[in-house]
Amino acid sequence: MSEIRVIAPAIIRLRLAAPAARPAAATPKLNPGYHYPDADGARAGALHEAIVAGLHAGTLQTLPNWTQGFAIGGTQYSYTMLGTDPAQAAGATTIPTVLVPIRLTVPDYLVHGQPLVLDATPTMPDIINSPIFTRSKFDSGNLQFEDAMLHAEFQTAPHGWHLIFAPSVAPTLNITAPDGTVMVNQSKTGRYLGVVTVGSVFGKPIREALAKQFSPTTYVVFVSYNSLFAGAFGFHSAYMNKAGTAVTVYTYTSWLEGVDDLFTLPSPNADTFAHEISESTHDPFITSLTLEWGDWFHDNRCFQPYIEVGDAVEDAPARVQNYKQPVTINGKQRIYTLQTEAMLPWFTRQYPSTAIHGAYSFPGENVLLGPAPLTCRKH
Repeated sequence: MSEIRVIAPAIIRLRLAAPAARPAAATPKLNPGYHYPDADGARAGALHEAIVAGLHAGTLQTLPNWTQGFAIGGTQYSYTMLGTDPAQAAGATTIPTVLVPIRLTVPDYLVHGQPLVLDATPTMPDIINSPIFTRSKFDSGNLQFEDAMLHAEFQTAPHGWHLIFAPSVAPTLNITAPDGTVMVNQSKTGRYLGVVTVGSVFGKPIREALAKQFSPTTYVVFVSYNSLFAGAFGFHSAYMNKAGTAVTVYTYTSWLEGVDDLFTLPSPNADTFAHEISESTHDPFITSLTLEWGDWFHDNRCFQPYIEVGDAVEDAPARVQNYKQPVTINGKQRIYTLQTEAMLPWFTRQYPSTAIHGAYSFPGENVLLGPAPLTCRKH
């Protein structure tokens, strides 16, 4: 998803009695337009070459993955995905997934005389109960969201083939934002939203934690609550250790609740998480490539050559890309908002699609109505 860009501070300090301000980054789409998931520079240069070389040699310590090639117009491309190749193995792959809640303190914005605190720790049960980790009914089966998407894409996968994300919760990552780096907004519900305008506020602690605390054989997800980068609601990337022997696949995602009027994303909002976990599965090392594709929702303007399944629909209106998914927990039903993703046949230009019902998107099958065109319109 989005690249983290350092944005010059343009802080709006709001009085508590002031009317709610709409965040500069708030739009009717999931991601405010910065499309390139390259927070660590994994797309080019020495890091990219080291990751590619390690993958080819099979020497990297990282999550289980497999690679498949395909051709478009006589040109060969390939994608690398988490898990095991459905054509080669029938077993389930379990991905240990560590959720790292972020507790953000904003010292220069006071609420009842105390600094504003936006803490993701209490949201962990809601996240674990969401369709991301809890099985719920999709057309492809009663499965976790990403497993359901994979079964929609690979309908001939053998019985018992699955990709399971097994969550656990790590200690909270405490971050105190320097003065002037968070723009605070208040929704009609009274809840606050913090827009972090300097990328290093989140970026530096995340990278320090990756270097010190987490195994490359786990998928690490940093979660902020009602706070986000000004340039991205979330992103995914790959972090290589200094020795060049291990790569940690990780994600940053925001979790938004009670700030619906500032966006068009009904809470509990799992759509950013859906976007990022799907992209982490389909392009964990930022190496899954296809023929350059255009933005289906912006007059087919050339977008990128990477198989980024969430980016392909992120410019759709919220009412189009949002998908309501019910989950039953302890006999009670709760509805979460997911994002619809583009499926592999869209990127490989397969016609007709071999995915479920001949679709090109999931779970909203009517979002993409055909494969990506073979050409796109230059900007």
